[in-house]
Amino acid sequence: MTPLESPLTPNSTSAARLRLMLVRLARTLRREGETRLTASQVSALATIEEMGPQRISTLAAHESMDPSVATRVVASLESQGLLERRDDPDDRRACLVDLSELGRVALSALWSERTVRLSSRLERLTAKERRAIDAALPALEKLARYD
Repeated sequence: MTPLESPLTPNSTSAARLRLMLVRLARTLRREGETRLTASQVSALATIEEMGPQRISTLAAHESMDPSVATRVVASLESQGLLERRDDPDDRRACLVDLSELGRVALSALWSERTVRLSSRLERLTAKERRAIDAALPALEKLARYD
């Protein structure tokens, strides 16, 4: 069975095609970029940017990763100056991780770079194809939302 075949339902075929396309597109955008950050590091930074300061355990849950892995990702980002820890105002025994100013600048630059690269790919499409992508964006955004 190929990655696009599915014995389940017609929706399964669409899901398989969408999954494969998203993986390939994400890989292409990462490969074209200039960052030294891993996909896990970028995702962690993006989650903190979107959801604000949080405990490492909360970050691990949002990122669907083991807490020990999240701890290593945070430590790496902190050593690069991209994250900083501060006391949790609700529990002095715990700490929150947040983007440092350098982290905000680095993430903004990364988003800008990837947006420019994706924009140039979109320009290769026909106007009709770009309209189809625009029309699909609300549904894709709904799929991407956290549960």
